[in-house]
Amino acid sequence: MGEKKNSKSILIVDDSRLIRLIVKDILGVEGYDVETAATAEEAILKVKNKKELFDLVIVDINLPNQNGFEFIRKLKSQAEYKNIPVMILSGDATPPSVRQAIEVGAVEYLIKPFKAAELLKRVVKLIGYVEEGDHYPELKELLRKEINRAKRSNVNLSLVLAQCEEKTKVEISKIAEQVKNKFRDIDTVFEVDKNTLALILPVTGADGTAVVIKKLKDKLPGKWYFGISIYPDNGKNEGELINFAKESVMKEISNSVQEREEAKEK
Repeated sequence: MGEKKNSKSILIVDDSRLIRLIVKDILGVEGYDVETAATAEEAILKVKNKKELFDLVIVDINLPNQNGFEFIRKLKSQAEYKNIPVMILSGDATPPSVRQAIEVGAVEYLIKPFKAAELLKRVVKLIGYVEEGDHYPELKELLRKEINRAKRSNVNLSLVLAQCEEKTKVEISKIAEQVKNKFRDIDTVFEVDKNTLALILPVTGADGTAVVIKKLKDKLPGKWYFGISIYPDNGKNEGELINFAKESVMKEISNSVQEREEAKEK
């Protein structure tokens, strides 16, 4: 896992507009600065015009005019990009393609269709997280205590992760305070990082959580995505619950992008 810093930039090179949007939204919500290109030529221009180096380049193999392998060779021929990680994102999973990817300098190979959580996992492995001062350790401790209570009483427990599409003009801590005033005393509203809130809802199952989210949508500024996990159905411990909720958030992001694109095409 890489060291965290305030800003990490990623270049996505793919001729599919939908893939570019999905990847950008998934990684953008996590705090990465993401730029996109539809062709190798456009990507090279973005590389040349960018004052600072990209931290990671994600490339499809099948690009118009110049394929992904040729682009990687050209990119790696630049001394400053020799050690910048490159990841292949492609539907081509044949052994020759994988071998060629390694030969030209790619260090990761993710097959389409991909799970959002797997994409993020690979990105974190290569360049680390973005956010400084996130509070996932504290969230895990709070969840652990609530899980023990739920286990003793044989009741449900819900975790909601709410992620803002873009950084809001209102500080997340102020949003958290406003939200706290709208819920029960036994509920916990927790600021995870600069664009993520966590809600721990004791004695609450899926139906009750749906009501909470509906209420939240009316209170939060901007566009938010929600991930839900229910104890014990979606996880038996705090780590499993958090991971399930994160995957739910990323699925909602992917679905939202796809729906927007389909609506444009009608």
